Amino acid sequence: MTRRFCLPLLCAVLWSGCGDDDSTDSSDDVADAFVPLDEGAPPMACDPVPPSCVDEQIPQLDLKETVNAAAVSTEPLDDGLFRTTIDATGGGLTPTESYVYLRFTDAGLEPVAVSDQDAFESTEWDLAARRFVIRLNSGVAGPSCVTGARTAGGTELETLTVEPDGLTHRTEAYFQPDCSFVSDGSGIGSPATALSSFWSYTSCVQMTGNVYVLTLADGRKVKLEVETYYTPENQEACDTTGSVPSPSGSGNLQLLWGWLD
Repeated sequence: MTRRFCLPLLCAVLWSGCGDDDSTDSSDDVADAFVPLDEGAPPMACDPVPPSCVDEQIPQLDLKETVNAAAVSTEPLDDGLFRTTIDATGGGLTPTESYVYLRFTDAGLEPVAVSDQDAFESTEWDLAARRFVIRLNSGVAGPSCVTGARTAGGTELETLTVEPDGLTHRTEAYFQPDCSFVSDGSGIGSPATALSSFWSYTSCVQMTGNVYVLTLADGRKVKLEVETYYTPENQEACDTTGSVPSPSGSGNLQLLWGWLD
């Protein structure tokens, strides 16, 4: 696998408003090339598929070779819910660190010690986060088959118990088959990921309140909402007034999630 680096694409407009700061071979030989799940983990419901456009992703997403050991904590809540806080600051406004890679477990959302580049060959992780970008392990992002679907507007995560009918699940396709980049339409060069609609931007990063259903590689389903990009108090200020105090605490993601039947 050829790996190369270049300077990242900078998004000065966004940062000033945010405050501080096609291969489809699934044979056994191909599957053996990937880092498997830990022994005792639920079996995958899909064969690993090597992601495409890896060379293009490294500079476009400013991917790194070292593992990000940032803090991740999960708080169990009532009714089987969890709240996970992720230090997704990535080292600053111009990231110097890898994404934080995580997997869903019965005990919470746990970090996986893998670098950006090695993550292309690992089925251990389900979700990766850095700043306001969240990627799932599927499609161009990784060899697994984690998918995401947005529920209807107004869906309340706390009362959602089963997956609604008619959802369209997406794998990660922020690069086209010809390896041309697909942006999220914000104008700042960020990728159109399966969960990119969790935020909107005018003068600060506001939460949309969208609720997603994820299907993991073992077939289990997770309901998920991104609650904050800033610290909780600053996120409330951004969502209600359109402005955020400084320092904003940007890149501190808080996820509310739980298992679906």
